[in-house]
Amino acid sequence: MTNNAGSDSAKPPLVAICGRPNVGKSTLFNRMIGKSRAIVHDQEGITRDRFYGRGTWFDKVIRVVDTGGIIENPVDEISRKMQQQVRAALDEAKVIVLVVDGQQEITRTDRLIAEEIQRLRKPVVLAVNKLDNYKMSENRFDFYELAMGDPLSVSSGHGIGVEELMMEVMKHLPDAPPATPETVAAAEGDEDAPAVLTSKVTRVAIVGRPNVGKSSFVNAILNEERTIVSEVPGTTRDAIDIDFTWQDREYLLIDTAGMRKKAGIHEDVERFSVTRSLRAIRRSDVCLVMVEATEGLADQDKRIIGYAMENGTPIILVWTKWDLIEDKEKRFKALVDDIDLQMPQIKFVPWLTISNLTRLRLFKTFEMIDEVAAEAKKRIGTAELNKLIDRIKAKHNPPSQKGKHAKILYATQASTNPTVFIIFVNQIKLFHFSYLRFIENQFREEYGFKGIPIRIELREERPK
Repeated sequence: MTNNAGSDSAKPPLVAICGRPNVGKSTLFNRMIGKSRAIVHDQEGITRDRFYGRGTWFDKVIRVVDTGGIIENPVDEISRKMQQQVRAALDEAKVIVLVVDGQQEITRTDRLIAEEIQRLRKPVVLAVNKLDNYKMSENRFDFYELAMGDPLSVSSGHGIGVEELMMEVMKHLPDAPPATPETVAAAEGDEDAPAVLTSKVTRVAIVGRPNVGKSSFVNAILNEERTIVSEVPGTTRDAIDIDFTWQDREYLLIDTAGMRKKAGIHEDVERFSVTRSLRAIRRSDVCLVMVEATEGLADQDKRIIGYAMENGTPIILVWTKWDLIEDKEKRFKALVDDIDLQMPQIKFVPWLTISNLTRLRLFKTFEMIDEVAAEAKKRIGTAELNKLIDRIKAKHNPPSQKGKHAKILYATQASTNPTVFIIFVNQIKLFHFSYLRFIENQFREEYGFKGIPIRIELREERPK
């Protein structure tokens, strides 16, 4: 078995954005990749993990990483881990963009950051941000004091000076790969769109309630602290995209913020986080819904599963923290009963138990991901499907209502990912949902569709 994070030589060069808190790093990141990906908020410390994206500039493709604010004396666990994440990004980067606040005087932290970056002996571009007009742009001259080369006047909020900044950045990246239709699509595509079926990369959203082990799973898979893990709920703020390769197959892991029920959300930032988590479900090929094995299905778990089903996203249920279970045989049976009792409609969803601590069955998860992703691409020919429809009618004909006979005329598969079947009938109102459930079960019995939500749409065909 081999697993790694992919070959660095195959990736576009990396540009790291750094600076103290609230100088506009995330806004600049969004400008550089051409999409609103990173959460932007006045509250300090929103960005915690390394947040990667791709951008296209001057017919070249680059990667960009947004980092948390550098602080002089981190006082708690999360702050210390944030600083570790920043240093990891700086070590990986080919070029560093140091962002400072042009509306404030140079601070002690600005000076300390500049000194630290100089010791790395890497190309640095100094972006003096928040200079929103020509008169304010003169403030950039004050920042020559940092000895970081020519300060560039930028307003990331208004997009002023960003192109000039990127011209300077690209001077240090002569080997950046050229933009092709494929790389441009990857960099600028709609992040809500599902993955292209012909793509080699399988997008995997990792979702669940806070503290169920989502980030711990990612770190255990990568064998490094790629995302911050803490006992504090809400540690992960944004959906983090992570490239990963296992047994020569490519994945995009999307680590998401924990999703609490609406009544428990009190901050704007957490609302943004949940919105990004829901978006991750929509744009993924497979959704890993993580639930604590020690607790069983909670109402919020059922809501998350329900959202994935509504969007037609393939689902795998992952029971975490299996190392904490003493009587595993008894608990396994209890979990089966829990699903049968609380959500019998998800019997098509495969599930497994894992432990991030002992690494039990972690890579078994990827075998299951591959299996479910293949099921999501399954397409049934119209002739074959209608033969099955004939057998279904012979087994159990649609019931009549008030002397009116419900009739199925024919059926076709409209799409994959999401998997949608259209059944043409004489009158939609004559078909009860229980009969549609019966048809769905027959589809599954015949064709599998393991982990795949099936949507059946009825359409009336008017007599000619």
